[in-house]
Amino acid sequence: MFAVVAALSACTKSEPGVPASSPEVGETTTGSTGSTEPSAKLPTRPRDLKLDVVEPCKLLTTPQLDQLKVERVHPWTYDQETYRGAKGCVFDVSEASRRYEYSVLLVTTEGVEAWLTGKRNVELKAIEVDGYGAARYRLSGDGPNSAPCTTTIDVAQGQQLQVTTSTMGKDFTQDEVCRMSEKAAGLALTTLKTLV
Repeated sequence: MFAVVAALSACTKSEPGVPASSPEVGETTTGSTGSTEPSAKLPTRPRDLKLDVVEPCKLLTTPQLDQLKVERVHPWTYDQETYRGAKGCVFDVSEASRRYEYSVLLVTTEGVEAWLTGKRNVELKAIEVDGYGAARYRLSGDGPNSAPCTTTIDVAQGQQLQVTTSTMGKDFTQDEVCRMSEKAAGLALTTLKTLV
């Protein structure tokens, strides 16, 4: 996995000395604010979509895999402290000149609002995916060239569906990587609604 672990294990506290690049339009650079309240209000969920019994590799259907040009799918388990033991799946894409991947992580121990408190070292934008509140983020200080980008959706109380896009090389802009993450997250959400 290219840089999935780095994107998914975003620092939980602002780290002194870590450079932060300028936020993109409509984004916020978050750091320690001393508050545990979310800085953005999430919309009310249309309905809860609990992740407890979902298989992450089944969150993209065959037509969706074709649409995303996925060639290989393999499960993985998150092994960093933040979400240790969370189930995930990696969807590898290899085009003629570009390689990248989508990774899905089912977080059942913390809700999306944790990303909105300003206590994580990320550049973040509060968004909505098909009626569900979400956060789209990347690590602060990763620079302008195609750092991993994550879209995480508020699917149930204390649960979030994370979809990260990671790339190799400089064939992508940061905006493109984030749009890819948001698109894949939307597809996974569409499938999730049919599974629970």
